[in-house]
Formats: sequence, structure tokens, C-alpha cells
Amino acid sequence: MTGILLPNARAQAAAILIAWGANNPAVLHRNLTAAAEDAMAPVKDSGESERLELIGAIASAMRDLLEAGERSRAAQYLPLLRHLASPPPGNFELAYRC
Repeated sequence: MTGILLPNARAQAAAILIAWGANNPAVLHRNLTAAAEDAMAPVKDSGESERLELIGAIASAMRDLLEAGERSRAAQYLPLLRHLASPPPGNFELAYRC
């Protein structure tokens, strides 16, 4: 593990989106690598575990595409990351935990 484990899947998705939006390749690569490696971190909630695994798979794919110079193909994952970074409908308390 990278030691950059964020508190939840929502925070990991948001960190990737922020780095993408800032057009900061070094931070984006670090966040993608952290999400990919931390995908198997033990968590108690099975739903959260599945979200972390999904974000890890997305992060691996995006990292590979970016390394191959395929930025537009990597960008196809952004809508899914936006969805994963969003709080559940009607649960405003969770919006402030990430």
C-alpha cells in the first residue's frame, strides 16, 4: 500500500477528479496509483469494499491509458468517478465526510 489511503471511496474518487481538473500529472499519477493499490484495503462495510475495488480498477485503467498517451480514453471514466464522488441522494451528512 502507498500509505495515502483516504477515508472512503468517495474521497478517493474526489481526489482523482481534483487532480485531473487541476491538470497536475504528478498528483494525478500519485492518486491513481494510491487508489489502485489501496483497492484491497480491509474495510468492514461490503458496499464500501466494492466501491473501493471499482475505483481501484478505474484508477488502474486510467493510469495505463495515460501512460500510453490516451488522455481522451482515460477521460471516459470521469463521469463514473463523478458519480462515485457524489453523496447518496438525500444524505447531506455524508457529503461532508470526504
